[in-house]
Amino acid sequence: MNVRKIGMLVIAITVMASCKKDQMIDDGGIVAPGNYENGYFVTNEGNFGTGNGSISFVSENGSVDNDVFASVNSFPLGDVVQSMNIFGGNAYILVNGSAKIEVASVDSMYHIATIEGLISPRYIAKVSGSKAYVTDWGIDGVQVVNLTTNTISSTIPCGAGPEGIVVSDVSPFAYVCNLGGFGLDNTVSVIDIENDVVVSTLEVGDRPNSVVVDATGAVWVLTGGFTEYDPVTWDIISETAGNLVKIVDNTIEATYTFAVGNHPEDLVINDAGTTLYYSDGSWSKAVYAFDISATELPTTALINKSFYGLGCANGYVYGTDAIDFTQQGWSFKYATNGTVVDSVQVGIIPGGYCFN
Repeated sequence: MNVRKIGMLVIAITVMASCKKDQMIDDGGIVAPGNYENGYFVTNEGNFGTGNGSISFVSENGSVDNDVFASVNSFPLGDVVQSMNIFGGNAYILVNGSAKIEVASVDSMYHIATIEGLISPRYIAKVSGSKAYVTDWGIDGVQVVNLTTNTISSTIPCGAGPEGIVVSDVSPFAYVCNLGGFGLDNTVSVIDIENDVVVSTLEVGDRPNSVVVDATGAVWVLTGGFTEYDPVTWDIISETAGNLVKIVDNTIEATYTFAVGNHPEDLVINDAGTTLYYSDGSWSKAVYAFDISATELPTTALINKSFYGLGCANGYVYGTDAIDFTQQGWSFKYATNGTVVDSVQVGIIPGGYCFN
């Protein structure tokens, strides 16, 4: 089950460039026009154990196509669709509960390959034209994927429960948030992407969950903090604060600490690489904006609504609402001033975004 939001469930990153009317462009080249351009994808986990995870596509005009993978293939995606990314015209769809990655042509969603040999895949980041990294809780490390053969070529040990990952576009390093999985970790693993080895481990605070790179090349990590509960009464025994951490040249340059009891998550960044967005709060959260030149955390929310997942692209901020984690959820689209633009109904337990 997706335990990214343990409290709520009780238990790309950098994906894009731009979109034009006559072609779709991603970081791997130009893709011929198809059914799924000029819009965005939503990954829907589905009900745990039922194998009904899915992908929705929302067009620029707000129309929605749900279950776009299963509708053109002879089988569903599987159990707990965790995340999706696009490389070279192919969609890489990580299906956590089914321990696999489904590869499909992004313009049609026709199936190309299944990558097996994973245990609990979470997120994927492109390293080069022929290589990608996949965080995998099951190995407490990163699976190295050959994008030419769509197979696993090697593994890189990291910390416990590796979660968010980003590859720098100005230095030969990848940064992995070691969330802790079902336990606890407080580190970021820095990987030399030329040799596929960890060269540094940085302590950033308990349960780092998401990471982005800004326009200057600085790396930003968001940690959620940790809450220890009494196993009988469920009273809180202790809590640690979450942090927003800035890393420059593989050294921590600044740390901004949140209120104890809040558990910030879902760090994303705008296309210009100048503004961070994240959710912060306790059981009820709100979305905040943070300029990368700021020297303190904002105190006023941009969007006063709790979301299960966040996204940012093309000048808009997006948030998913999983409702009751049983029925179909919703995707909300906001202007960067916090004004809602529209909302659409998508699949069951929408958890993430993939932008064209």
